[in-house]
Amino acid sequence: MLKRNIKLVFSTNALVMCSGVVTSLLSSWALGPEGRGDLMIVLTWPSIFVMVAAIGLPQAYRFWTAKRPDAVSHLFSNALIFSVVIGLLALGLGELLIPHMVGERSPEVMRLVRIFALTIPMGMVTDLMRGLLEGMRRFAWVGALRLVLFAVQSGGYVVLWFAGKLSVASATYTMLAALAASMILSLVAVSRQLAPSWKPKLSEFRSALRYGLKDYPGILTEMASWRLDSLMLVGFASSSSIGLYSVAVRLSDITTVLASSVGDALMPEIAAAKKTEEATRMVTRSLRLTLSAHLLLLLPLWIAAPHILKFAYGDGFVPVTNVLRLLMIASVIWSAAAIIISGLKGLGYPGLSTIARTAAALVMVVTLLAWLPRWGIRGAALASISGYSVMLVVALFWFLRQQKISLWECLCPRFDDVPRILTPVGFRAEFYKYMRPAQTSQTQMRDVVVTGIEWQKEKVVAAPALATRQTVKKVG
Repeated sequence: MLKRNIKLVFSTNALVMCSGVVTSLLSSWALGPEGRGDLMIVLTWPSIFVMVAAIGLPQAYRFWTAKRPDAVSHLFSNALIFSVVIGLLALGLGELLIPHMVGERSPEVMRLVRIFALTIPMGMVTDLMRGLLEGMRRFAWVGALRLVLFAVQSGGYVVLWFAGKLSVASATYTMLAALAASMILSLVAVSRQLAPSWKPKLSEFRSALRYGLKDYPGILTEMASWRLDSLMLVGFASSSSIGLYSVAVRLSDITTVLASSVGDALMPEIAAAKKTEEATRMVTRSLRLTLSAHLLLLLPLWIAAPHILKFAYGDGFVPVTNVLRLLMIASVIWSAAAIIISGLKGLGYPGLSTIARTAAALVMVVTLLAWLPRWGIRGAALASISGYSVMLVVALFWFLRQQKISLWECLCPRFDDVPRILTPVGFRAEFYKYMRPAQTSQTQMRDVVVTGIEWQKEKVVAAPALATRQTVKKVG
């Protein structure tokens, strides 16, 4: 089940990544570094308000839905009530605060900032519905939610690009339409797959809230440590620098696709595991495989970095090469930490994962304040490496302590870690599977008519090493 879910999530993330690359390229070509920076300013803050206002409930929904599938109706009803009440309050607060948080910008950018704040309630509904679907391990539908968002966005960008009308404003409206489509599909998916009834229940809300509040500080600090560099750049750097840095971030995120896929599928599987030893084995094996894959990717991407920037974005983005390389290292470290944190949350220790993420955020704040004024976007990348390293060390410490295993047991490569298809036996089996002629392996029934008399062939099962045996019997 875990392998299948990882494949589903990874396929979705890969398609989303490709869509993200398309939108990044088109917006960079059409808008340039400064326009790309303005677009990032418009799109950044509403998603942060959604995360803050949700108080950890999407993660709590993933955990409790996996633990107690019978509570889906209560969780669904509570989610809708919460989204309407808190979502509208967050929208009002966003309309009031966001314009003051983006610095001095043009009147057009400020107008778009206010319009895009309307996505705050939509984002809350989508996140809570996605939590229900992930907890029930309906990852095909979760993938559909993400794909429809990026399909609408990338499709809109392509049309606008060819029409010569891709601007900051048109890109903003396209993204608004994409978020609305994703929200509608999330409600349809939950209704069709989980069939919840209207049963609000305060005790279930309290249970979810207790888990969410334990994880909530970690969510905020993880958001800060994951994108604190970009947030501080929005307030202090020029639009051109922000545009260059956002391209480097986008490309470095390619290396996090595998880790985010494994983490998304891992948490509900661990929460649903019956034995602690089985959960521990899933986490440690996932960590080893993720690290191995990322280290194999790092060297070729490091060498190709300037050529990728020049080919994809143009000469104007080549100066950000060294920053991109630093962010690649940061992404590898973050990926390892993300696996451990997913494991801690699935095991029921959201508070311990919060400690790791809080420590990372504190380190990043200090290093950004020290290095951003001195080294600019390069200092922001170095601060990311520092923060993610602290997050990995602290999360790994608590995981090893709670599961009572050694660092060597956790990280030591094992032969059974290798996927079967990559072993000689597995490769040979797959080779023979596709090279052998296809043979019928299921029962066949067929009626034939011979000279006006109906005959029926008996049930026959074809064996690979035997010729098909058929007998004919008169039935009429």
